[in-house]
Amino acid sequence: MAEPVISTASVVIAAGTITLSGSVFGVQYDALLAGFMGGLVSLLYLPPMSAWKMAGSVGCSALVAGFFAPVIAVAALHYLPWLHSVGTSCASPAAPRSG
Repeated sequence: MAEPVISTASVVIAAGTITLSGSVFGVQYDALLAGFMGGLVSLLYLPPMSAWKMAGSVGCSALVAGFFAPVIAVAALHYLPWLHSVGTSCASPAAPRSG
């Protein structure tokens, strides 16, 4: 069976639609787009299916990521306190240092 071809324009239209529909619910855009990309990657590992099922799979993965990624991030920061220091040691070399 031939691989389905996804044009760049259809991916851009779908990403814009998911972002706009998520903004109605007050969901963060970066989490929606991460879920959208994850949904596209997951299609590589799923068996062939109809276009409606593929659209539903990608849309659901974007919405689930949009709603639950912020909750999981807050829980991770609460239960894993060492995550608070991640990213703070990467100061710019030109930044003035105190102390």
